[in-house]
Amino acid sequence: MRVEHPDITRSLIATEEIIPPRGGTAFPIKAGQVCRVIDVDGKQVADFICFNLRDFVDKLSVENTQLLNGTLFLTRGHHLYSTKATQLMTITADTCGVHDLISGSCSEYTNAYRYGVRGTPNCRSNFERVLEPYGIPLAEIPYSFNVFMNTPIAPEGTTGIQEPKSKPGDYLDLRANIDLLIAISNCPQERNPCNGWNPTRLAVVVYEVEPTGKGAIQQ
Repeated sequence: MRVEHPDITRSLIATEEIIPPRGGTAFPIKAGQVCRVIDVDGKQVADFICFNLRDFVDKLSVENTQLLNGTLFLTRGHHLYSTKATQLMTITADTCGVHDLISGSCSEYTNAYRYGVRGTPNCRSNFERVLEPYGIPLAEIPYSFNVFMNTPIAPEGTTGIQEPKSKPGDYLDLRANIDLLIAISNCPQERNPCNGWNPTRLAVVVYEVEPTGKGAIQQ
């Protein structure tokens, strides 16, 4: 199955894949290429991390990303920053507008603590599996930028996970500013509203930017 991308010139697509429910993927991306994360069916979260391809220690830092952007609410024009304050990626398009920078990734341990269930599928285990071929152990995997996740913050500072605002076909485009290794977990969580109680598919497309500087076909 292939998701159509009418706003991207087909010849500029470098790679594309469907991530099944509860699955994950990892892949390199070159500086200047754009990674599009698509919510195929709606209300599905993509836990997203990346590493400097030349220096895996220089990896996504959600803390530096918040600090250097001056906001917790990322959208078009904001950047992902690393542990060394490297500007890793820039958000160039966002059709949803609601994402999460504070909730991290579900894990065996947090699921056991919150729900009293052991052995559940989880994003930390997905990352560990897909990054093993690159020699990156679990202890070196950063916490994630959660694409499409809806975690509102109340005035008094409390948080609570709600169903995503993303609709079928919504996407986020992130341009690589350096060569990167990207990993994405199609969040398996089904014990809270994170994925609308029903994990579904994601699509990921890596495409080249048009010579005009625009990544998508101009209407």
